[in-house]
Amino acid sequence: MSIQKILASFCAIALITGAGVTMPASAATTMNAVAPTGMASTTFKVPGMTCADKACNAAIYMALHRLQGVKKIQIRDRALTVTVQYDQKAVKVPTLLNVFRQVGYPASIVQP
Repeated sequence: MSIQKILASFCAIALITGAGVTMPASAATTMNAVAPTGMASTTFKVPGMTCADKACNAAIYMALHRLQGVKKIQIRDRALTVTVQYDQKAVKVPTLLNVFRQVGYPASIVQP
């Protein structure tokens, strides 16, 4: 089993059990304080993300994690937001919004 699969499983378990998790989507990728060229970060409001057992979080995390170019996913339960750091060349915001819809949690972009 690859380290990426192990970390993804760990994150899913942590989300289900209620532990707060901010974890890179790729174990081989580390993010610097300054995002490299081509990297973007978008925060999404996900009002339907209210599962007490964290199943919502796990479903969202796993779906986003599968996208090529997604580097980091941060889920904030209380704020009902998900921040995704990604490579703009590999993935676009409409694709991210579509993933939220596909897993049953329509989202909107949080304007800065």
